Amino acid sequence: MDNTTPPQPFKRIFGDANDSTTLAQRVVEQLRALIMEGALPPEYQLPNEPDLATALNVSRSTVRSALTILEQGGFIQRRWGVGTFIAKSPPTYNNLSINSGVTQLIRSSGAEPGHTEFLMVTRPASEHVANRLSIEPGAPVVVLERVRLANQRIVVFCLDILPQALFQNSTGMIPLAEIEEYIRENQSMYTFIRERLGKEIHHGIAWIRPLTAEAYLAEKLAIPRGSSVLHLEQVDFSVDEEPLALTDEYYVPDAFTFYIYRSS
Repeated sequence: MDNTTPPQPFKRIFGDANDSTTLAQRVVEQLRALIMEGALPPEYQLPNEPDLATALNVSRSTVRSALTILEQGGFIQRRWGVGTFIAKSPPTYNNLSINSGVTQLIRSSGAEPGHTEFLMVTRPASEHVANRLSIEPGAPVVVLERVRLANQRIVVFCLDILPQALFQNSTGMIPLAEIEEYIRENQSMYTFIRERLGKEIHHGIAWIRPLTAEAYLAEKLAIPRGSSVLHLEQVDFSVDEEPLALTDEYYVPDAFTFYIYRSS
């Protein structure tokens, strides 16, 4: 087991009167995101409760509550008299309240993300897309279609749709070729939104439903027609409730195991 200590990735948590999320939930979300990103690798030993509480700027009881939630979800293991460790195989978990996309989901499962198809175009927004993104029907949107791979296996067909107005900067509209080059290299549209557009995704609202794959979808996912597919449609919002992106994701049914964290 490699217990080499990586740089401490923890960020201090401060009270926010506009955020109804409990401190324990915010600790859970931060640690779960660090696990998914690989910043807290499998079998890495966490600091003890007092040190972790100090690093996160919360009480020891808050840390204890958060660790209990993470343990119940299979993300950490507590070894009596030894310490608390990241699970050897933490579950794949797509938490809609943190900045997590398909690329991060694939990496969190231990696989290397890639794609077999890549198409980026501008289109007029349909009525449905316009409603989701709070723009006028027919307004231009940037659409990215990709068939995503995990270790060369097809796992997801996804469409990312963003208002073209987001790509306007002080020198004009960011060219599609520049956007495409960045995403081909970095894989993640979420990273582009954060690093190149200067927008932070605060939360997402998702609609999850099972579908039966018709011919087009079956071809994209390389599965038999009529197979079951998990469809996740999600709108991502900034902190001020601005819709930033609409995503449609169609998952091969056995590609991932999803866990949903709910609290009272």
